Amino acid sequence: MTLALFAQSLWRVPFRFQRTGLLMPALCVFIGVRLFGWKMGLIQGGLLMACLLMHEVGHMMAATALGVPVKEFGLCLKGAYTRREYATRRRNEIFIAAAGPMMNVLLMYPLMFIPHVGPLAGVNSLILGVMNLIPFPSSDGLRIFRNLIGSAKARAPMVPAVASSGSL
Repeated sequence: MTLALFAQSLWRVPFRFQRTGLLMPALCVFIGVRLFGWKMGLIQGGLLMACLLMHEVGHMMAATALGVPVKEFGLCLKGAYTRREYATRRRNEIFIAAAGPMMNVLLMYPLMFIPHVGPLAGVNSLILGVMNLIPFPSSDGLRIFRNLIGSAKARAPMVPAVASSGSL
């Protein structure tokens, strides 16, 4: 069962693969192949794509647990995204935004046990999670920061980054 079908059956959240969404997996595989050769590159590119999608599953799990409706998740030109309603409380927004990077940090541990490819995939997942906590435009870190300081921009729609819980 693919991750998209799993999410659809568990949370009843549709997976949307926009026409430009093919570029993100292609980019992940291209980078993997350039760095590690064909065999290892395809595997690493696929694992990186899985880490991006699991990041979004983290946001969906948190939103669902807090009763925030999730409309869809998917891939577009700018990366993986989750489209959802806003939480009614700032602390819930912070929790939902932090859930994606935390999923990447937690995912690092089991990845480490995959022979040959796991340690690098685990480090990639950790880097993805940590980088997403830095308050760059369209990142989870910026969403967390804006909610912590009480900014009106905290509820402004955000364009998806490599992995973002922002609304499209």
